[in-house]
Amino acid sequence: MLFRDCVRKAFIIAVSMLLCLAAANLFAEEVGNKNGPTAESSDSERGEKVLAEAGGEVLSLSEFNKSLELLELQAKEELTLEKKKALVENWILTRVLAAEALKRGFAERDDVKSRLAKSRAKILAEELLREELTKITTTEQDISDYYESHRDVFTIPQTVHLGVITLRTQAAAAAVLKRLTGGEDFAKVAKSVSIDKYKEAGGDAGIIGKSEKLPEYVGAAFYLQEGSLSDVIPCEEGYCILKAMSKSAPKTLTFSELSPKLKAMIEKHALKEKRARAISQLQTELEKKVGVSRNLALLGQ
Repeated sequence: MLFRDCVRKAFIIAVSMLLCLAAANLFAEEVGNKNGPTAESSDSERGEKVLAEAGGEVLSLSEFNKSLELLELQAKEELTLEKKKALVENWILTRVLAAEALKRGFAERDDVKSRLAKSRAKILAEELLREELTKITTTEQDISDYYESHRDVFTIPQTVHLGVITLRTQAAAAAVLKRLTGGEDFAKVAKSVSIDKYKEAGGDAGIIGKSEKLPEYVGAAFYLQEGSLSDVIPCEEGYCILKAMSKSAPKTLTFSELSPKLKAMIEKHALKEKRARAISQLQTELEKKVGVSRNLALLGQ
């Protein structure tokens, strides 16, 4: 539960800060720069690539990418091109709304002034968090620890090379089982009498992995000795006879046996866990310095 709480806190902080960039940062800067160029306008002067411009204020590509850094706490790959475009459109919408709000004198209202003051804390928190996260990197030990604590994820389940013959009635299946136990070839019998889709393949249903999602009658194959036959079993199309043509035991892949893609996945998740722990630890330390109280029981009222 502690780790889930850490990840959830990190995600909430990251997303809220990204969304607050448009509103909080904007109002504070525009109020202070009504009669002059904004801080962002210097980006175009430095020759940076400009994503958007609204009322003389510029959103540079580097500034935009910087605002996305915190999203590494969650699946950054889910941030598609369309979602990035939507964020830019949100930046533009926020600024044109803010410009109109300034004209109407919203910035002079007491309630708005109070909210602008509070937004300062969000901006400072964002910058501190970004700085702290850039210090966190994964080591070989971090990656190894993550692999060891998630070995079950990298376990190949038990498999069986399954043979199956299906008949419509129990009596017909019993007669076929008698032929098979008498020594007749399984594949030849399957081609001559089976009614399922594996008939032309001589009853060869391929290699299947042990899973709770398998039909119960198929799961019976994992309890057979290699090369042995099942009894007559009720199945979806009638009655069937199973054969465990070959079997393999479960195997946990060693780290060296993992594909480059899986190794990269481990490194990414190890970094997420390390960052979540670091954020939780930082919060605990800072709460002791600042002094924090909670009365969460109020939420249930």
